[in-house]
Amino acid sequence: MIRKISLLTFSLLITANVSAKEFSYNYVEAAYGMISDSSLGVDIDGTGIGFGGSFDITPVIAATVSYEVVSYDTYAGIDVDTTALQFGITGHTSISPKADVFANFSIISAEIELSNGFSSASDDDTGNVISAGLRYEVQDNFELDAGFTRTDVFDDSSLSIGFGARFYTDNQLSFRVGYSTGDDVDTITLSARYNLK
Repeated sequence: MIRKISLLTFSLLITANVSAKEFSYNYVEAAYGMISDSSLGVDIDGTGIGFGGSFDITPVIAATVSYEVVSYDTYAGIDVDTTALQFGITGHTSISPKADVFANFSIISAEIELSNGFSSASDDDTGNVISAGLRYEVQDNFELDAGFTRTDVFDDSSLSIGFGARFYTDNQLSFRVGYSTGDDVDTITLSARYNLK
């Protein structure tokens, strides 16, 4: 786990939105994640929060940014905390009036901190995150999504797949529940998003 970092989300969350048959790439978002990591042979749980946004550059390109903090349960007397900052670009296009495909490339700056209560050590690295997927509007206030994410940081590459459902209270405010799995890490994410326009 020391060389792995679990991303909440934003590798899958920083993508297209569908609302009333229109895709929005201008929003701010907050997420809460529950993580289970079994890469050491035992389940180690963690929780995290993240914040992010997406902003149109052109009709088919958006700039993205996100920041997250994850804290894991103590294991063998050691506390593990991770942080990650991402800046990226999303390309997207509609394939039908109700469906959109997207791809995102982000630069990630990540840090892992270990502490036993008396001393601490940390490691940081810069890598990249590539994600792609599909979003589909089931009806005006309900959307499904699916995609994959490849993360390359700390000299380690990991691949995950994810699925989600988003409910819109109106054209601007929406809530999402998502699940992702890959490389012995499972994550459940709850998020709230506000479309800026």
